[in-house]
Amino acid sequence: MTKIVDLRGDSRILGPTNAKRNVSQVTKIARHHSATSTGDVWAFQNHWNGTLGWGTGGYHEIILRDGTVQWCYFDNDVTNGVGGHNTPTYHICLVGNSSFTAEQEKAFEERAKAAMQRFGLSVNDVLGHNEFSGHTSNICPGINMNTVRERLRAGNNLTHDQIILASPPKTSGNYVGKLEVFNELQLGIFRIAGWLVPINGAAYLNQGYVFWMDADNPNVEIGRCKSAGIIRDDVNAAYGLPSGLRFGLDGTLDIRKFAGKRVFPMLRRTNDPNGNTINGQTIDIRFPEYVLTIPKR
Repeated sequence: MTKIVDLRGDSRILGPTNAKRNVSQVTKIARHHSATSTGDVWAFQNHWNGTLGWGTGGYHEIILRDGTVQWCYFDNDVTNGVGGHNTPTYHICLVGNSSFTAEQEKAFEERAKAAMQRFGLSVNDVLGHNEFSGHTSNICPGINMNTVRERLRAGNNLTHDQIILASPPKTSGNYVGKLEVFNELQLGIFRIAGWLVPINGAAYLNQGYVFWMDADNPNVEIGRCKSAGIIRDDVNAAYGLPSGLRFGLDGTLDIRKFAGKRVFPMLRRTNDPNGNTINGQTIDIRFPEYVLTIPKR
């Protein structure tokens, strides 16, 4: 699976100063190339701000030569990828000048499909920069988009696990959480995994738990599991936290006695050793959009 460096909300990212949009306004996904042989968001920001005077970058995501994705802006941020078309467009850029690596193409396919799923779009909604009106003379994205769309059509169905892994992190107050696994690990055992970290100097909450919540009664807990502290230095680095912090979460639950129940995942950090809430010392991030039915066997 593609390596994603989540920089959204990172103070080092330019702006954003553009007006926000409602995510429901997004109707297109644009592919770009950087027209450079190398580079990353830090190099491109110097041009965007220093030369062009922009207060927001050009792309939501940048795919580096090795296939690593720098995820720079939230879905409701309007970036500056295609003049006159930015409010309804989600922008993905591949570093390169009309020549891209296999790792980049694999990453683009994954990220484009993830964006299509989030915004409810089809392959026909994925356009190259020069396919937008007023930009037909532009050589960007440096590739025949009919070929790109055919590749997307060839494997258009994401698996459940791919959808979960590609889902965006959620922010609640001064904490960010990401669901990475929600499935049946083995017969009768459901698994939840992800991470939940503090931002903006928020307190480090010592205990990590994963919860299975009743989808039909969302405030009712079906079960919980205490997670061992898991070091996630990729996440720590992305949010400017010290290395070695154990904010990764992973837990399992024997669900056989709950047959027929529909459940969704919730991540919790708290200072209560039993995983209960303490006023001002507990944060929950819920994912009710992902529901599994516990099978009857």
